[in-house]
Amino acid sequence: MAAVLAPALAQDARWDNLANAPFPNGYPTEETRTLLLDELYFQRAVQVYLSGLPAVNMLAIRDGSEAKFGSGHNILPVWKKRMDAKAIIPTPNADVIYAQSYLDLKKDGPLVVVAPPGLIGMLTDFWQRALTDVGIGGPDKGQGGVYLLLPPDYDGPVPSGYNTFRSPTYNVFLFWRAPMTKGPNGPETAQAVAHIEQTLIYPLRAGIPSEWKKMQFPDASGVPLNMMYPRDATFFDRLAQFIEYEPVASVDPFLRGMMASIGIVKGQPFKPDARHRQILEKAAQVAPRIADALVVSPDHFQGRLYYPGKRQWFNAYAGVDDKFFSNGYLNLDVQSTFFTGAYSSAPYMNVNAPGIGARYPAAVKDADGDYFVGDRTYRLHLPANVPAALFWSVTAYKPADGSMIENGQPFPSINSMSKIAQNADGSYDLYFGPQLPSGKPESNWIRTNPGEGFMLALRLYGATMPFYDQSWIPDDIVKMQ
Repeated sequence: MAAVLAPALAQDARWDNLANAPFPNGYPTEETRTLLLDELYFQRAVQVYLSGLPAVNMLAIRDGSEAKFGSGHNILPVWKKRMDAKAIIPTPNADVIYAQSYLDLKKDGPLVVVAPPGLIGMLTDFWQRALTDVGIGGPDKGQGGVYLLLPPDYDGPVPSGYNTFRSPTYNVFLFWRAPMTKGPNGPETAQAVAHIEQTLIYPLRAGIPSEWKKMQFPDASGVPLNMMYPRDATFFDRLAQFIEYEPVASVDPFLRGMMASIGIVKGQPFKPDARHRQILEKAAQVAPRIADALVVSPDHFQGRLYYPGKRQWFNAYAGVDDKFFSNGYLNLDVQSTFFTGAYSSAPYMNVNAPGIGARYPAAVKDADGDYFVGDRTYRLHLPANVPAALFWSVTAYKPADGSMIENGQPFPSINSMSKIAQNADGSYDLYFGPQLPSGKPESNWIRTNPGEGFMLALRLYGATMPFYDQSWIPDDIVKMQ
């Protein structure tokens, strides 16, 4: 009990110190004034960090990629042999082929994107607000199509014949995912890569092919890439640079006011003094920890648990649409927890309709309510007839930032396109631990790292009715002796 009460009492004492700071004759002492203003700056900085995560998350992904592969609308890195833990990025998926590009409509003007068939893709602005799904969930319905991206300030004629979208930001994220095919020895990537490499991007003003830059599709598989947002004061530097580049209207007035209160104003240099720099450093350390605490607090969110009272699986999109609105308001806590450990959001990812889109149940606790730790061995039982029309997978991630665990295996993932052992009744038993349990098939095992926690994500692509009516429910993960 003392261990539980001690942090609460310390927090109460801190609040008491703020509430009872001396105000002789109704005026703050110099110490009180400094204390309260520093507290205000810290609180504003924490909120700016949490609210700015979608943008800085995206900037870090772009900058990490372009540092290795260069920049330009014609450069589209493709993880041709699947994404692995070499890419330090929130919740990457090893079970589809990824391709990601970063377009600049201020530099290039309107851009034409010729999307190939067979995609599960999206185009978003740099606040990670979807402009449109592309592929199966988009206007082209997976058959391939031609998209026109307009800058926010474009006032020229808009030609017909395109799927046309205006971006609120000059920067646009192009994110293609292509499903692999099931081969005799597991997933095969060739067809998915071939589809992606049919992508063509060129400026609208470049009317003839001889003026187009030749597309480049560098292979990103196995390339060390740090695409993780910072957890220090440089977070605010990146945000300030972004705000300076983008139009004022791309950010709502309230958030602009919050940013202005810590010195981030378009048209003005961001130069915090040493004292404020120190506060920003602390805020950037605290803010993501607050989001991490929210992630593991399902009682804080309505509808967070998929199976309340029955299972530990939770929903990262609890009660929100793809832009994180809940019945007329922006759900700040769902948004901040999502972008602390993930990236990219689009309607197709969050549509609740059998056979359409995908569902992503996640878990950080076992059946006893204890956090997963890499020192222990666990079992997950998936009943027969997993409700995924396309495929299903289970992936292990680091809980704090959602990057893949580096466990020595090619991918910390098991998917239904692989040769995995199945029980006689059609169910599956999957294992997680530092060593393969005696007598269990290696194909059904993800190695974990002692001294390191982990999170599990169950992906159901094309989730079918048994998932929605809960006639099929995954078991909790249980400890093994």
